Amino acid sequence: MKKLVLIIIVGIVFFQISYSQNYKFGKVSKEELQEQAYPLDSTANAAYLYKKRLTYTTLNAAGIVLVTEVQVRMKIYNKEGFDWSTVSINLYGDTKSNSEKVSNIKAVTYNLVDGKVQEMELDKKAIFYEKQNESLKVQKFTMPNVKEGSVLEWSYRIFSPYISIIDDIVLQEEIPIKKFEAKINLLEWFYFNKRQKGYYPFKVNQYSDYNSELKTNDKVVEVLEENIPALKAEPYVNNMSNYASALQLEVASLSAPEYGMFENYATSWDEIAKTILKSSSFGGELKKTKHLKEDIDKLKAILKTDQAKILGALEFVKSKIKWNGNYSQYAEKGLKKAYSEGSGNIGDINLTLVVVLRELGVNANPVLVSTRKHGVPISPTNRGFNYVIALAETENGKFLADASEKYSLVNVLPLRVLNWQGTIIRDDKTVDFINLATSIPSIKEFNLNYKITDEAVIEGITMVRYENLSAINYRNENVGLEKEALISDIEQYNDDIEILNYRVSNLTEISKPINEVYQFEKEDGVEVIGNNMYLTPMLFLSEKENPFKLEKREYPIDFGTPWEKRITTGIEIPEGYSVESLPEDIAIVLNDEIVKFIYTTKQVGNKIVVKSLIDVKEGIVPVHNYQEIRELYKIIVAKNLEKIVLNKL
Repeated sequence: MKKLVLIIIVGIVFFQISYSQNYKFGKVSKEELQEQAYPLDSTANAAYLYKKRLTYTTLNAAGIVLVTEVQVRMKIYNKEGFDWSTVSINLYGDTKSNSEKVSNIKAVTYNLVDGKVQEMELDKKAIFYEKQNESLKVQKFTMPNVKEGSVLEWSYRIFSPYISIIDDIVLQEEIPIKKFEAKINLLEWFYFNKRQKGYYPFKVNQYSDYNSELKTNDKVVEVLEENIPALKAEPYVNNMSNYASALQLEVASLSAPEYGMFENYATSWDEIAKTILKSSSFGGELKKTKHLKEDIDKLKAILKTDQAKILGALEFVKSKIKWNGNYSQYAEKGLKKAYSEGSGNIGDINLTLVVVLRELGVNANPVLVSTRKHGVPISPTNRGFNYVIALAETENGKFLADASEKYSLVNVLPLRVLNWQGTIIRDDKTVDFINLATSIPSIKEFNLNYKITDEAVIEGITMVRYENLSAINYRNENVGLEKEALISDIEQYNDDIEILNYRVSNLTEISKPINEVYQFEKEDGVEVIGNNMYLTPMLFLSEKENPFKLEKREYPIDFGTPWEKRITTGIEIPEGYSVESLPEDIAIVLNDEIVKFIYTTKQVGNKIVVKSLIDVKEGIVPVHNYQEIRELYKIIVAKNLEKIVLNKL
């Protein structure tokens, strides 16, 4: 190894990506500052004028180091683009001596003032760290003096001891990129696999670069692109970045036999299990139980069945430790301290839940999760996770639980967790996988009854039932709000109806569905023309707009969970009127019964009864079903907006 170090110190070749003179740091032009909109996308709030990344290996006192140099030039077109002026740099490492480090941060904001280019450099005191978990901290800074029309420029270097872990080359962002350059230069002794992902096509150049000092043919991977379109947000997509085009490099090994060096970096899920169980903030914390002994004894005395133990453990941990808002699969404070202080991060809470379940005699294990905003881990990596939940396994099945969510139930998890699959970490240092998708539907059921006065004012009562995930979401949004605030929200959301009376039950009784009842009036719900009345029967509950507007979609439709929306409407026919026409009944079931829409109307005495059902059986609908879903929603909207016609006798 010493011979190798000496040779590389002498022989390592550093090269730069050549680029046009005007992309050198500081060479911002007046034309760039004067630009009012991105030429190829006038809707862009900001754009990358230039993104450059160079990754290569070098040496320092610690040995071989992976260095990544980044340079960015960005244009801000309007105030909505200001959010892009905050820069975050992820730095991984579990100890001070074994961590990634950033250096040479340089950042300048350029503005055009009285025809002259004005520069303002970032104050180094404005750079700060945020610790995310045991192995991740984020270095952040916000560009100074940002205005509409500003050009921002920053650069930095990251030094990483993890020479086998190369961050993805990500080509697409939520704003367009004018010019993109990326180059990865690895010594000939590195063996790696590459994989392209995403829907935007791009070319990868791979070639050898002769290293005359080492007499090796070093490996170069290069991506050069221009005018990359923005990754446009679409409805019902859990995380757009999951679909961004990117190049992934997986380093498998380093082999230099002539220097007596061989490293196998290819890892497995079992290796991930071994590593995380060795961690004092994960595996070490699962062994800490003494502080719980008194409470465990009390729970054992009252919880006799597996089902009771699982439910009881979940509610017990919820009552003892409140979530402080921080994510991580690792304990932040430690289980004992989090328990005594009554607050902790996700790791503190759900590792405590695993421990409590085990102490009650339930077969329980932690499950690593990547939240919807964090992405989807494709290959074995500890970096791919930022969350942990608990799994209890009994002869009656598998039960997932998250004690950080105040209103969650067993197997009814918060939406942030419902992301592909979880990785079960077992005590024997093996892993298993569990599908996080649920078959339990999120339910909203409406019963709407109303009459029409002589003045054509609608007076009615609405009863709503929320169940499962819809109940969790309702409680998160509304518990703690004053009654007046609840009423105001309903009035605004429902076409400015006027609520006369309101009540809600089971708001904090999480094992029961929420029941909401409100009496209302609506003045403009009926159109009177001559002797006829025209009304949209479901009023403010109608689907008025098709969320699926794109002609072609490249991503699955992600509803999160299966869901049902049921509406039963009873309309009292005004005295002196008869029914002239009703919307026709319709029933549509898509292939595999993945989505069902049923709409019926009938007259019963002096009442019109209208029923509508939208039933979606899958939380994620494959992209090949998109056109069917889009066309179905056109029908749903059209049917919802059809009128009942009443004729004056």
